[in-house]
Amino acid sequence: MFYWGVLFAIFAIGEILIPGLVSVWLAIAALIMMPISLFVKSLEIQAIIFCVLSLIFIAFFRKIFKFYLNGKESLGTEKVKIVKLTSVENDNYIYDVRFKGGIWTAIANLELKPGDIANIVKFEGNKIILGRN
Repeated sequence: MFYWGVLFAIFAIGEILIPGLVSVWLAIAALIMMPISLFVKSLEIQAIIFCVLSLIFIAFFRKIFKFYLNGKESLGTEKVKIVKLTSVENDNYIYDVRFKGGIWTAIANLELKPGDIANIVKFEGNKIILGRN
């Protein structure tokens, strides 16, 4: 029983440090194993029960909870922040935009100002194609 409590603590702390909705299900399985270990003495059977519980929790509940935690962002609309206009070519505006911590080149057929937020329509190579927000 003691080692299931230790595993519970390790998995719970791991989920707090690196949230990914995986360790939490292992922590719950370890928590459930604490009282089960009082009745099942074989460590092999306990490990099998733990693995089955973990797989069930990860397979069925992770997708559900991840959708609710991400909310509308999980629908696939990503946004970028316009840093500056770099050029205009053939009625297309070329921008430097901030995306996921880096500066990317983006193309749009509409004029935007620095600081504006725009939707990502698609990627073409290493360029981002923008649309209206």
